[in-house]
Amino acid sequence: MELPKNVIIHDTTLREGEQAAGVVYKPENKLEIARLLDEVGIQQIEAGFPAASKGEREALKMIVNDGLNAKIFGFARAVKSDIDAVADIGAYGLVMSFPPSDIHLKYKLRISREEYYNRAIELVEYAKSRGLYITFSAEDSTRADFNFLVKVFNGIVEAGCDRIRIVDTLGCIHPTAMRFLVKKVREALKKKVPIEVHCHNDHGLAVANTLAAVEAGAEVLSTSVLGIGERCGLAPTEEVIVALKNLYGLGNFRTEKLYKLCKEVERITGVVIPPHKPVVGVNAFAHASGIHQHAVLENPICYEPYPPEMVGQTRRIVIGKLSGKHAIKAKLAELGIEATEEEVSRIVDLVKSMSEERRSPLSDQEFMEIVDIVKKRILN
Repeated sequence: MELPKNVIIHDTTLREGEQAAGVVYKPENKLEIARLLDEVGIQQIEAGFPAASKGEREALKMIVNDGLNAKIFGFARAVKSDIDAVADIGAYGLVMSFPPSDIHLKYKLRISREEYYNRAIELVEYAKSRGLYITFSAEDSTRADFNFLVKVFNGIVEAGCDRIRIVDTLGCIHPTAMRFLVKKVREALKKKVPIEVHCHNDHGLAVANTLAAVEAGAEVLSTSVLGIGERCGLAPTEEVIVALKNLYGLGNFRTEKLYKLCKEVERITGVVIPPHKPVVGVNAFAHASGIHQHAVLENPICYEPYPPEMVGQTRRIVIGKLSGKHAIKAKLAELGIEATEEEVSRIVDLVKSMSEERRSPLSDQEFMEIVDIVKKRILN
């Protein structure tokens, strides 16, 4: 592995996230999310596409002028007016998207490789003249001809580009191939600049590809909260941050604020967090099996890879069909209720039967009703 000394999270919830079907931000929504990202310690925020609308420009200006620690970037196509829009709102940096794959050259841009190369150089020089930090986002990098991709990267870096972004637009690369690609691009660069990766999740490999890129030396990771984005989205910011910390010892983020961030993004966007979602799902630290519950009550490391408090979550012992005596005793203690061994045994039986009948775990109220029934029966 060729791990970088540190990593930068370049969060694009506010730009790519709004490309998710059904997501529309108001300017105040964008500002709220930007502040929460800043609280977590996200170093860079891709705040939007200012050329798209007046509302976008207003939102970006609000974020730029809010005094955040994070550096604010604006998104642009390979068009001078788009670059001007980013510079005019006072953004620190530019993310210029320009696809070098032959598929995009033929069907979308309708230009030759030579025309593409010359335009890329011209626009990087122009963006530099506007005083912007430039990230060249090579859309569809993973389907581009490697030799041409490297030629473009070396040309734009020579012209003043500050960072290159390898983009797996279709989420179609395998982690082994991503590791190889990043390694070979690093080796081929005549002048060393940071490499960023932007991984889509169409094959469920966005996090794996992002981490594979890190292992090959990529220093900057483009992610979005909850993974929201075009089609199947991107590598989720919260999952990448936790993996970097726990698996590689990288990053210095305030992980205890991740749950709050994700819940606010859920509320604002309407994108519902799946129960089993890593890090922030309601079931991420929920234990339903009696065997697991017993072990977790003895020592959580038996069935938890990291403590829920690390990400702002809490542990849940789910009372239901699979619960045993240890879980019932723990729930009774949590509720401040004393019970004999006989009472506990009867409570366990009733919990199992009620849970099976309702095909769901029991709420605290339902559990209390069972406790009351058992205690009244024994007293009588």
